[in-house]
Amino acid sequence: MREFMNLKVYPYKKMTVYNAAFNSLSDMQMYILSKPKVNNRVFIRQHSITSRPQFPEDTFDNAVDYLIGGYTGNFDLTLKMQKELEKTVPIKNYRRRQVKSMAGSHPNVPAYVAGVPKTMYKLSRAKEKKFITIWFSLAYSANTSEQEVTNRGALTLSLIKLLEENDIGVDLKVFSSCYSKDEVFNSEIRLKLPSEPINMKKCFYPMCSVMFLRRIVLRVMESMSFHEKNWYPYYGKPLSEEQFRAIFNIPDTDIVISSPQQMGIKGRDINYDSEHFFKKIDLEKYITLAKVN
Repeated sequence: MREFMNLKVYPYKKMTVYNAAFNSLSDMQMYILSKPKVNNRVFIRQHSITSRPQFPEDTFDNAVDYLIGGYTGNFDLTLKMQKELEKTVPIKNYRRRQVKSMAGSHPNVPAYVAGVPKTMYKLSRAKEKKFITIWFSLAYSANTSEQEVTNRGALTLSLIKLLEENDIGVDLKVFSSCYSKDEVFNSEIRLKLPSEPINMKKCFYPMCSVMFLRRIVLRVMESMSFHEKNWYPYYGKPLSEEQFRAIFNIPDTDIVISSPQQMGIKGRDINYDSEHFFKKIDLEKYITLAKVN
């Protein structure tokens, strides 16, 4: 039987790391549908399947179905907001031009008649393909608003589109990293390979919905063989970006999208949030912004 989750448990300094990796959302769904045993010694109650007044009411079963069926939620509104935002981020696009050459794809007839050496046209040299890995954190504090989560997800999706339009392939991974005393948990899913274009609807559920963390990631955590009893009832504290990079050996060249608060996102005006978001990741390190007159 194929393993849907690649779990590695190993020591890091004086801590124990539980790293649960999934190749796809479908693998994550199949793992949860296999009903992995709950660690009842630690998780006295399953917060993944219970409801609370401040949490959007949708069932655990529906949350699992959305891993494949897709979660639409406020997708149309988010898409509209995103398109308006992208109008305000001017990008210098690189396009290949036709240049005169002695060899090429089609003839330069006037040059041939005039008897000059460069009688053909060819496209200018293509830019070298670049690649970058983006790590998108699912973890955030309990007082984070739903709009902050949505705005951060929409801004990250816009970032990926901008990078792709500038010939930069993106390897997209979403993760949730937290700790309790001397135990560390990390769950990660690859949403997109560098060679794939961004699939907005596929990424919307894990990146823009509070339900993904609240239902899906917590259920994976409940199956971990933790020994530390303090995982319950708060399911640990999120790692900082610096802690995550150090423990999981994430290079400086990779982009880490941290919690909405760490990215400067307030969840009100998307243009305000975008200014702080793009400043935090230093967008001009990767693409050239055109100057607006």
